Amino acid sequence: MAADKSGKLTRSLKFRHVFALSTGAMLSSGLFLLPGIAAAKAGPAAILAYLIAGLLAVPAMLSVSELSTALPKAGGAYYFLERALGPAVGTVAGFGAWLSLVLKDAFAMVGMSAYLVLIVDVNSKNLALILIAFFTLLNVVGSKASASLQLVLVSFVIAVIGWFIVDGLFEIGSKGITDSNLDPFFTTGGSGVMAVVGLVFVSYGGLTKVDSAAEEVEDPSRRIPLGMAVSLTVATLLYTLGVLVAVVALPPEELHTDLAPIHSAAEAILPSFGAGLVVIAALAAFASAVNAGILAAARYPMAMARDGLLPKGVGRISKFGTPIVGVISTGSAIAIVVLAFNAEAIAKLASSFVLLTLGLVNLAVLVLRASQIQSYAPSFRAPFYPFTQFIGIAISVYLIWQLGPTPQIFVVAVAVVAWTWHHFYATGRTKRAGAIRHVFERWGREADRGLDREMSAAMAGHGLRKTDDYAGLIARASVLSAPENADITEAASRAAAVLSQQIGLESEEVTEQFLETGSLWIQPSKDHPTATPVAFFEGIENDFLVIVRSAKGIRIPSSWGGSGERVNALFFLAGTNINPGRSLRLAGELAQHLRDGTQAVGQAIDEVGVKSALLPEAALRQYTIFPEGLDSELIGKKIGAIRLLDGVEITTVIRDGVPLEVHEKLVIESDDQITVLGPLETMPSVGSPLPIIE
Repeated sequence: MAADKSGKLTRSLKFRHVFALSTGAMLSSGLFLLPGIAAAKAGPAAILAYLIAGLLAVPAMLSVSELSTALPKAGGAYYFLERALGPAVGTVAGFGAWLSLVLKDAFAMVGMSAYLVLIVDVNSKNLALILIAFFTLLNVVGSKASASLQLVLVSFVIAVIGWFIVDGLFEIGSKGITDSNLDPFFTTGGSGVMAVVGLVFVSYGGLTKVDSAAEEVEDPSRRIPLGMAVSLTVATLLYTLGVLVAVVALPPEELHTDLAPIHSAAEAILPSFGAGLVVIAALAAFASAVNAGILAAARYPMAMARDGLLPKGVGRISKFGTPIVGVISTGSAIAIVVLAFNAEAIAKLASSFVLLTLGLVNLAVLVLRASQIQSYAPSFRAPFYPFTQFIGIAISVYLIWQLGPTPQIFVVAVAVVAWTWHHFYATGRTKRAGAIRHVFERWGREADRGLDREMSAAMAGHGLRKTDDYAGLIARASVLSAPENADITEAASRAAAVLSQQIGLESEEVTEQFLETGSLWIQPSKDHPTATPVAFFEGIENDFLVIVRSAKGIRIPSSWGGSGERVNALFFLAGTNINPGRSLRLAGELAQHLRDGTQAVGQAIDEVGVKSALLPEAALRQYTIFPEGLDSELIGKKIGAIRLLDGVEITTVIRDGVPLEVHEKLVIESDDQITVLGPLETMPSVGSPLPIIE
C-alpha cells in the first residue's frame, strides 16, 4: 500500500484482508504448539478450555467491533482507550497492547522453531531471527502486500487443517469414545480447566489485531465487525476440533511433552504426504501470525507518537506508506523475547496483557456511551449494552487471576513504567482529557470539546457507502451570501432560517444545536479557508446543507470552536440522529472535495459554480420552467413520467422559494426551479433544454 500525497495511510484492505489478518493472527501456536502444554495441565478437558476461551472472547469482539466502526484509526485499542480514558491510561494501554502483540508473535516464533527442526537440521533460533527480519522488511514495504500474502497463507492453513480434522473425526468414529484417550476427561477438575482457559486465551489474542489497521480498511463499518465475527467462529471450530483430534490420536505421555502435537497426530492419522502438508501449514500459520502481528503492533507506536506520548520520529511514515520505526522496533522486540523466554512463560505473559487490554476496551465502550458525545456514532453497536461490557470486564479480571502471580506482577510492572513515562515525558505534550471527562462533567470536571471534533473526523474517514447520496446533498444545498464584515452569528442566522423550514424547528433552536455540537472543521487552504459546522437533529431522515459565502471572510470565535481565524465559506450540515454515521461520512466527503476545490468555491460567481466545484465528476444544470420556455411541455407532468437520459436525475424542485420533496408523483408547475444532476459527458450545455428522451 502506498501513502497518499499527504503522507497519510490510505484505505486498501478489503473484507478478505480483514478476515485473513484476524484469522491468520490466531491460527498459529495456539493450535500447532499449545495443545500439548494445555493437555499436560488439564488433560482431555483442554478441548473444553479452547471452546470456553472462544466463547469468552465474544464480549471483547463485540466491543472492539463497535469502537472500530466509530473510530477507524491506526493504533487500535490504544487509540480507543486514550480517547475514552485519557492520555495516562492511553499510555499504559499503548505499551501494554503493543507488548501483548510482541509476546504473542514471539510465541508464534517459538512454535515455528519447533516445526522447522522437523524438516531442516539448523539452529532453530537463528533461523527464527532471520524470518523475523524477513517479515519486518515485508511490513516496511507495505500493508496491502503483506495482507495479500496473509490471505494466501490463511487459505492454505484452513484447507490442510480441515483435511486433518475431517480424517481425525472419522478416526474417532471408528475407534469409539471408550477406546480413545478422552477418559478420564476432567483430570484436574473444573478449576484446572479454568486455569487453562486463561493460558489458551492467547490463542484468540490475534482476533482484534485488525483494529489497529482500521485506518487502512475500506468501509470499516461493515468489514471489520463481519471479518472479526467470521474469524472468531472459524478459529473456535478449528481449535476445538483440532485439539480433540490431537487428544484422541496421541497417548497422554506423548502429547504432554510434544511441541509439535498436530504434526504427531497427523502422522498417526494421515498418509505421510498429509503429515508433510501439516508441517508446511504450521509454518505458514506461524508466518501469517508474525506477519499480521508486526503489521498490527507497528501501528501502536505510530499512533502514540501522533498524540505526543512518544517522540514524533517514532510515527514517521516511509515512502511505502508504512510506519517504519514502529515496524522495526516491533520486529526487534519479538527477537529479544524469543531469545529470553520459554514457550509457557511467553504464553502466560501474552494472555495476561491480551486480557488486560480487552477488559479496558469493554470499559472504553461504557465510558464513550455514557459520555453522550454526539459524534460517537458507531455503525455497529454491541448488543445487550451494558451487560456485555460488564461481563467482558469480569472475564478479564477472573482469567488474569487464574494465571497466577508472575503474569500479574509483570502487568503491574509494565503499567508502572508506562505511567512513569507519561508523567515525565508526555505530560504537557498532550492536552486531551478523554471522554471520561464528559461523563463527569456534571460533577464540575472540564470536558474536552476537541474530542467531539476528533471523533467526527475519524468517522468521516470511513469513506462513502454506495447508499450515501453525496451528489444529492450538494445538489439540494442552498447557497447564501453573507454581508460584508458579517460574523459567524449572522452567517448562522441566515443558514438557520433556511434549515428551519427543512427541519421544522425554530431558527434559534437550529443555531443552538450547532453551538452545542461544537464539531467545527477548519479546512487547511490558506487562500480560501472554509469551515464545516455539523449538528444532529431529531425527527429528520435526510441530511441538509446550507453554504454561506463571504468575500471578506467570516471570523470564527472560540465559542464556535475556532480561534479567531477567518473563512471565506461556511458549510452548515444538518445531520440526522437516526443515522449520524452517514452524516459524518458525507461531511468527510465534503472535506475531501474542499481540499481540492476550495479556491473554485470561493471564486464561483453563482450557485451552479459553487456546486460544480464540489462535484468535479458530475455536472449540475438549473432550469426555470416558464410557460413560454424551452421546457414548457413539462408543466403538469409528474416526475415519474419524465424520461431523462441514463445517469441523469432531478435532485431538487424549488417552488416559491421552498424546496420540495422530490418523488415520482410530484407534479411540475409553472415557474418551478429544477436542478438536474448527471455525468459530464451526458449533460447538455448551459441554455439547452432538459436532457429528456423523446
